[in-house]
Amino acid sequence: MHQEVAFLGLYIPALFFCAIAASVIWFMIDGVMLRLAAWDLFFHPPLARLALYFILFSLVAAFAPDF
Repeated sequence: MHQEVAFLGLYIPALFFCAIAASVIWFMIDGVMLRLAAWDLFFHPPLARLALYFILFSLVAAFAPDF
């Protein structure tokens, strides 16, 4: 993966796009888990949400193609 992407003359870190993609996926999974009340199964739901985001971010960054 390249370190940065030129967008309209501005250099943006490539991980920024990975963070946006992970956020979109996270919001979809979070909505489903809220409807199913699955967050109630965790001892500390905010920590579980944060861990889910980090897992998604690392997966998106690992499978991101070269820009």
